[in-house]
Formats: sequence, C-alpha cells, structure tokens
Amino acid sequence: MRLLGQQTIEKMRVFAPILFIALIMGCATTQSIPIEYRSRTYDVAYDVAFDAVVLALAEQGYAIEEANKDQGIISTDFLLEESFLGFLAGPSRVKVNGLVRDSQAGVRVMLTIAVQDSDLDGPGGNYSTRNLTTRQARDYYDNLFMHIEDVM
Repeated sequence: MRLLGQQTIEKMRVFAPILFIALIMGCATTQSIPIEYRSRTYDVAYDVAFDAVVLALAEQGYAIEEANKDQGIISTDFLLEESFLGFLAGPSRVKVNGLVRDSQAGVRVMLTIAVQDSDLDGPGGNYSTRNLTTRQARDYYDNLFMHIEDVM
C-alpha cells in the first residue's frame, strides 16, 4: 500500500505542472483574444455601421457614455449582467468600447468588452476582471456582433 502511495505522488509530480499550464492557457479576458474575433468589417456606409453599433448597444440596455461619430468612438457605462446564480456570487457587470473606422475593405468595427465580477471578500463596490475561457470571451463578441448585424 505504501508503494501505491509513492506511485501516486510521482504521478502528481508529473501531471500537476501540466494541469497548471493547461489551466493558465485556457483562461482569457475578453481583451486577450485575437483582434479578428473582436472586429468585423462590413460593406455598408460608415454612418450606417456607426449608428448600428450605437443602436444595438442601447437596445441591449447599455447607457451610451460617448458616441463621437467624427472620431468613431463609442463607449458605454457598465451594465449589470443578469445571472441565475448572481445571488450567490454577487453581481457582475459588462462595459463595451467601440471603434468604427473606414478601411479599403469596408467599415471596420472593433469592440473591447470588459466583464467584471463583484469582489464579495473586499470592501463594498469593488470589482475585478473575470477570467474566461477563450470560447466564453468569443461568445460575448459573437452575441454583440449578432445584435449589431440585426439592426444594420
């Protein structure tokens, strides 16, 4: 029985670093994924794309803090995110910044989404960036681009 215990320890020594590396590589923030997942290029007029981003964000419940069409900048305030288990983990919130630019291929819309969770252990009102899998981060962008394309 003692030999089995030592074999288990040896296996843990080998697999623990591999598991740790896999966990680190599997985590992302919405800003750490490649730009091609955070942007889309549309074959529409600049005004149409800009207005579609602003309208889609507003329809999703975001308060628009800035919408500067001349500079192509769109910024929202944080929106509290609905969650089934939110009463256990505390509230989370999402903020979106957008940049709309004319390019040779069309109008490019680049988004940056910040997802934060309430820090229940710290003093009230503190939030920290949520670690997401790459798939979860991409889902935030895919969902938002789907709404933008629906109103375009």
